[in-house]
Amino acid sequence: MNFFKKIKLSFKEAKYENLYKTEGIAPVSSAIPFGLQHVLAMFIGNIAPVLIVYSTIGFNNFSNSAIQNSIFIAGIGTIIQLFGIGRIGGKLPLVIGMNFTFVGICISLSVSYGFGAMLGAVIIGGLITGVVGLFAKYWRKFIPSIVSAIVVLAVGLSLLDVGATYFAGINQDSLYTSSQAFLIGGITLVSYLAANIFLKGFWKNIAMLLALAIGYILSLCLGVVDFSALSTIEKVISLPEIVDLGIIEFNPLAIISATIVYLVTTTGFIGDTTALCNSAMNREPTDKEISGVISCNGFMGAISGLFGCLPLVTYAQNVAIVGTTKVVNRTPIFLGTIFLILAGLFPHLAGAVRTIPDCVFGGVIIPLFASICVVGIKMVGDCGFNARNNLILGLSLGIGFGFSLVSDSIFANAPELIQILGSNCVAMMFIVAMVLSLVLPKRMEKEI
Repeated sequence: MNFFKKIKLSFKEAKYENLYKTEGIAPVSSAIPFGLQHVLAMFIGNIAPVLIVYSTIGFNNFSNSAIQNSIFIAGIGTIIQLFGIGRIGGKLPLVIGMNFTFVGICISLSVSYGFGAMLGAVIIGGLITGVVGLFAKYWRKFIPSIVSAIVVLAVGLSLLDVGATYFAGINQDSLYTSSQAFLIGGITLVSYLAANIFLKGFWKNIAMLLALAIGYILSLCLGVVDFSALSTIEKVISLPEIVDLGIIEFNPLAIISATIVYLVTTTGFIGDTTALCNSAMNREPTDKEISGVISCNGFMGAISGLFGCLPLVTYAQNVAIVGTTKVVNRTPIFLGTIFLILAGLFPHLAGAVRTIPDCVFGGVIIPLFASICVVGIKMVGDCGFNARNNLILGLSLGIGFGFSLVSDSIFANAPELIQILGSNCVAMMFIVAMVLSLVLPKRMEKEI
């Protein structure tokens, strides 16, 4: 009874200004719109990778259950990331879920070693990453600040084509013409910009939600909303299902391949966490926060594998929302995760979100993704534009980012793992920056 009294008292003491503080309770009426923004920003990106993997390897009969599982796991994982369990969880306003990073390796492992071996690799790779994350304070000091800044910039650059793809509606071109996609995306973008320019306070901070609503209404008027995701849903309630444990296999080669990709993605976790703290809190993340974020993503990735899903990562788009609104309180995201968990239990909720056209999302995520690039550039500037840093930055962009743009040609005949790493500009830019920071002389001269 005392527990519920404390909860009730906490919400009675909720204040609007707490939205801009990590601690304290924010009013539910103000927090819900911010939470919905976070859910909508990550929702399609969370379920699409699972759909792609299952359709590619021919497991369509389990894909609907996997989709529901992916939504539910993302909700539970985000709650742990927000509030932590012991040393696991960064206790920062971060959202985690599945994304396209692991699509290639999961398909490759399923084809080469079997579906069970792929799940086993996801589980063991996640456990290894979780343990590595717990000891982040011992190895993080070996990553120079210029490398961390370049990783943040790389995260932003890696998302620019995603924003453009959504804006143009390339993945849904059967629903509308390219001119319709650009019209809807353009009006959504203009609505987002107008809300940021002319609105103030609370309404300005939910500019993304307002723009999404305008874009969706326009899509309805043009008749380009696809309701097929709702018509195929049979169950009112769908409980998460663990895969048959008997099919899980532990193939050493598959585990090594998945673990390497897991460990490479930790650079993205560090970049997202650094971008969040720099853009919204004007400080660097602590070793404890970095450790908690990585360990949570790793261990939750292992649990995700038990449910037949992909590993979990932090979402840069949600980092961008926090950086733009400066709403760092965890209450909004917590309320958003409640919606995620409900959507993972009630398929019709998930189906309703899936009716939002890609071009509507594109109209709001383009400026959000671009803002991450700006944060990265600012961080590079804070490190100083001296000859050494300029060379590291220039070659990281030229080789790391440049090669990733044409990876299909450069790494066409390379092993699958090299192809995956080569196409990931975050991994490529991190590797180039890290190598150069180790081999270049510490004092290469004056700042420009």
